[in-house]
Amino acid sequence: MKKEFEIKAYYKAELATVYCSEMSPRGALRRFNKWLKRNPRLNSLLNENDFTPRQVQQIVEELGDP
Repeated sequence: MKKEFEIKAYYKAELATVYCSEMSPRGALRRFNKWLKRNPRLNSLLNENDFTPRQVQQIVEELGDP
């Protein structure tokens, strides 16, 4: 049974590994940054190192649940 994703504050690397759990942390961060860069609504978050719950909600709305 998969645990429900919790909207809370996350460090970028932490959220990247949630979205890309099959990858190494470094690879997950690279892929996550590509997703942010390619999405006009999320591009402004590219240089953030941590995300507020509101920003995490925005990411989930754009990318879907991890």
